[in-house]
Amino acid sequence: MSPSSTAILGLALRGAVVLALALGAVRLLRPASSDVRRVVLGLALSAVLLLPFVSALAPSWELPATAGVIGRPVAEPLADDAPPSPALRAALAAPNPVAPASSSPTAPRWPSVLAFVWALGALLVVARFVVAKMRAHALVRSSTPAPASWSRAAERASACVGRSAPVRVTRGLSSPAVTGILWPVVLVPEDADDWSDARKDAVLIHELSHVRQRDCLVQLVAELVCALHWFDPLAWLVARRLRIERELSADDGVLAAGTRASDYAESLVAIALAQRAPRGVLGVADRSELGARVEAIVDATRPRRRVSRAGAVASLAGSLGALAVVACAAPASNGDRAPTGVQAARVAPVPPPASGGDPVIQGIADEEIERLVAAWAPRAAAILVLEPSTGRILANAGREGGARADVAVGRAYVTGSTFKAITLAGALEDGVVTAADRFDCENGKRAYGDVVLRDAGSWATLSLADMLAVSSNIGFSKVFDRLGGEAMLAWTKRFHLGVSPELSGAASGWLPARPVDRSFRGAVFAIGEAATASPLQMAAAYAVFANDGAYVAPTLAARDAASVRSERVLRPETARAVRALLRDAVEAERATGKAARVPGVAIAGKTGTAEWTREDGTEGAYASFVGMAPADAPRFVVVVGAEQPRDGGAGGKVAAPVFARVVSRILSGG
Repeated sequence: MSPSSTAILGLALRGAVVLALALGAVRLLRPASSDVRRVVLGLALSAVLLLPFVSALAPSWELPATAGVIGRPVAEPLADDAPPSPALRAALAAPNPVAPASSSPTAPRWPSVLAFVWALGALLVVARFVVAKMRAHALVRSSTPAPASWSRAAERASACVGRSAPVRVTRGLSSPAVTGILWPVVLVPEDADDWSDARKDAVLIHELSHVRQRDCLVQLVAELVCALHWFDPLAWLVARRLRIERELSADDGVLAAGTRASDYAESLVAIALAQRAPRGVLGVADRSELGARVEAIVDATRPRRRVSRAGAVASLAGSLGALAVVACAAPASNGDRAPTGVQAARVAPVPPPASGGDPVIQGIADEEIERLVAAWAPRAAAILVLEPSTGRILANAGREGGARADVAVGRAYVTGSTFKAITLAGALEDGVVTAADRFDCENGKRAYGDVVLRDAGSWATLSLADMLAVSSNIGFSKVFDRLGGEAMLAWTKRFHLGVSPELSGAASGWLPARPVDRSFRGAVFAIGEAATASPLQMAAAYAVFANDGAYVAPTLAARDAASVRSERVLRPETARAVRALLRDAVEAERATGKAARVPGVAIAGKTGTAEWTREDGTEGAYASFVGMAPADAPRFVVVVGAEQPRDGGAGGKVAAPVFARVVSRILSGG
């Protein structure tokens, strides 16, 4: 499977960050030795090579539990029978939004072209390296054992360097070189037997220094990075700088063994004038960098100390830290405690996700949130699209006061009736209710002492499907009577949602601890007026139903299903049962989510409307819709939310139509 264009762009951006940091570090380390800079550059290139794997396996975006006040019970308004608006009819005009007509040819989109061009460039760079290594291997195969004079020189060089390698004679080179990643071999020219012992010792110390430093392996890493990032000049700059520092470090090893600088410089010049080493081997005297090397050799003030073990460990730790930060980079939250819709802390305007998202879907979300803001003038709004199987955030559009803001991540709201699906899932999983159960909804009024809980209609006995469709507060209050406070709290936490501080300490007192204990506060909890969550948290919670009961933490990283780590929350049959019931909350005749329907596509989802009073006495409200499409095998979870929409708009009127437009456009390709 070819990599997606968004994954390529994301890895390119992250790789560029690491490479830029490496070049900056080398500049700061000019007073240090070449060996130090060689280690830093080698680790940086290794980090870039590991980025795709670390990004896939990196810890996912763990969402903090949020806290908020308790809202007022809201009787979710029933959907009216008014026909869709002309704008909505136009958006849904395609006869089959799931698949465009196959008879019309489709032109290749730029993401596919980009992926093809990247793959072609990478293949060419890899091919060049493979050909060079094949030539080097051919040189080794045609070589012969070195004569005694070279063997004695090899023993002396090995004693100085602390590493050894076979020395062989070849006709294909005019200057010594080393090749081989796992089993390095030093190749010397056939006509070099009459060299002086000093020159033989110097060149062998140089080549064995490459062996000690595993420079052939590092060169492979550099070539692979250049292949993956062939379009990035930073990759080629770092690889070139590594070659310079690698040779300078090996030269320092020769001088540290006692070779006179002037004699060694003279030998390098003489060898380099004979022939340039071919690609695939590390030659002792590459003419391309000869001038800089000679200057460094004769500079008596130049530091030449090798990297100590402690220094190598510190460099490795720094590289791993930078790799982890870059690989797991994600938009920052507002501190340790997420803000709530009750005290809506200001969130600095941020751009949409820079990596991992889908540019087409992001564009749809940006356009639709502008329409939402124009129609309802909310204080803040969010549209978030999640790929449930991988947890990948495909789009994140947020607005506050007309400016971009990361509302989906940085805000938490009283959930409203979207939480009823969580209550239902916990009750089904614990076996306190079954899909066949029916509940007396007491004609829309249930008294708790002096307090009355109300529904939007006068219902007698309803099934679970009907209760979810009409969003019956009384029906779900009776589900809570069976479930109990401790179980309700446990299920809220299992879905990674937050609760009010009044609930988080202990179930006893504020909530009844055992089933069959009537409690108005328990009813408030069960209908979603005590739980708090950000739009992203609600998307992740509903993704449990889409994933047949598995929770996958959201992330900005592009990853495939094979690398996803999940947490089992529900049995598959329970998740599928809830998903089927959520279809009734959209498709049923009296459903509050009728405006979320998309012709030709099965939709499962739930409206939510919450109201509360802030600590300063001002009123707050949140209208939302959370849904999945297609319902039988969900590919997308979409959350639409609006804080304080004009005219007290409810979730079925404000958010559900936006959901329908977003899903219709996604499935029809834009």
